Amino acid sequence: MDFKRKIYKKGFTLVEILVAIVILGLGVLAVSQMTVLGLRTSRVINTQIYARDVLNRTYEFLQGLPSSDTAYLKWRSSLNLDDTIPGSCDYNVYETTRGGRFRVVWNVDDSVPDFRFKTVRIHVIPRQLQVRKVLRADLIKRY
Repeated sequence: MDFKRKIYKKGFTLVEILVAIVILGLGVLAVSQMTVLGLRTSRVINTQIYARDVLNRTYEFLQGLPSSDTAYLKWRSSLNLDDTIPGSCDYNVYETTRGGRFRVVWNVDDSVPDFRFKTVRIHVIPRQLQVRKVLRADLIKRY
């Protein structure tokens, strides 16, 4: 009698295990990159939301003042409405919120669009290095 043993392969080879680990590692890497990108995007959006809130509060504050107010609505030294350089802008205020620290700048021009109006341009600048988007709004008050 001739007994032939049947050889059954049980388990995986080393090459199969290494290929499976590489594929799994690429999947984990892709998911982690998407998570990091999502967190970064969320931080930027939150900063923009808080900056919009600061802009709205400043706008409402200035809108409630009479156009004859000399404390907050007087032209000082700005060359134009877009000056945001400290020292050359008319008003420079720092505001800290839960979303970060913001620099609020507004400039006043008594001749734009007409001498009967006073134009106030408000700039909100985030202090974080990742977000450099400046929000702007114009407020036109009649004398």
